[in-house]
Amino acid sequence: SAMLGFISQDSIAAVSLATRVSFVLHLFTGSFAGGAGVICAQYWGKKDEKTIQKIFGLIVRYMVGVSGLFALASFFCPEVLMHIFTSDAEMVRIGASYLKIAAPSFVFAGLSQCYLVLMQSMGKAKKSATISSSIVVLDLILNAIFIFGLLGMPRMGANGAALTTVLSKGLELIIVVVDSCQEGNLRPSFKQILSINPEIEKEFWKYSFHILLDYMIWGIGITMYSVIIGHLGSDATAANSVASIVKDLLTCLCRGMSTGGGILIGNVLGSGDLKLAKAYGDKLARLSLVCGLISGALVLLVAPPIFAFMQLTDTARGYLSSMLIILALYMFGKSICVIVVSGIFNAGGDTKFDAYSVAVTMWGIIIPLAALSAFVWKLPVLVVYFIISMDEVIKLPWVYHHYKRYIWVKDITRDDL
Repeated sequence: SAMLGFISQDSIAAVSLATRVSFVLHLFTGSFAGGAGVICAQYWGKKDEKTIQKIFGLIVRYMVGVSGLFALASFFCPEVLMHIFTSDAEMVRIGASYLKIAAPSFVFAGLSQCYLVLMQSMGKAKKSATISSSIVVLDLILNAIFIFGLLGMPRMGANGAALTTVLSKGLELIIVVVDSCQEGNLRPSFKQILSINPEIEKEFWKYSFHILLDYMIWGIGITMYSVIIGHLGSDATAANSVASIVKDLLTCLCRGMSTGGGILIGNVLGSGDLKLAKAYGDKLARLSLVCGLISGALVLLVAPPIFAFMQLTDTARGYLSSMLIILALYMFGKSICVIVVSGIFNAGGDTKFDAYSVAVTMWGIIIPLAALSAFVWKLPVLVVYFIISMDEVIKLPWVYHHYKRYIWVKDITRDDL
């Protein structure tokens, strides 16, 4: 998306809003993967491969069903989806075209996520990271080729970004499926995908439901942030789009640490060594502080190159300058919350906490305050942006208090599955 900033302000803003659709889809697929990851990590520590395979078949079924619905909606009624986020006719046109082309990538991404979660839970995080990183590099190269029309290809702009997503996610799916067919790897059979085991379903939803609830509360809230900013004008939308790209890229750092650390703690908990798991949790919590400081510093470091290359109006550039400073503070809180909550708490099956904390901070405080500031009190754009960037920061005392209760130090495996 960042490359579209070289094309036009409308392109980057429209695609940023269009990708909100895939973002909402990720709320579902991410919760399925998160719930499966919690269970599989502990059962891998217990060396129970049969249960892991049953969970694998279950999430493949859910992933195909949900991502298929989103793909159909994006292909057949993309304009309707775009009108949810903006009333600007040009942004609706660009975004709808993007969604129509990108629709198949939703199914590809959902399926590949199943295989990547299994790799991570089995201690093959390095292989998973290698595959994902390689696809990101390929995605960047193909984006440059199709967006700008390099190597004799036509200049496709936003449509080129959509085509790149389909190609890269399709290749990622092929790679993970081929890898699962290798000797010693786990993979689901069609029988496991189609069969419904009530006990497995119950165990899966015991942990996935609260992750899904958390994702929906948080995701719809984030979408509301985009809606609020989107109605403050194209300059505010464009600046927020660029800031969101920076935020998403840097969040990968803390999410990677959260995933890796959470799997390690889950494996140890599943093996029954609760004392060692607690020690690992304390180390990861300390690392989250370091990651938060690094993430905040990186926001400030990437600011100069962004301003040098992005095609924005003077007003949008002014907004972006201040937004990146605010974003540095946000990334400090975000990094700590992601690593501690999504990594440590979820590893021990403590998936309820974040749903409650997000409901209170985001929907009880931030969204009402931001809506009033934007539409009733008519406060400046940057004041509204500051408000919506404080949701992770104000959670920190609550997260620390919950962590010190050590509810997450728990072996959740069963012998009767």
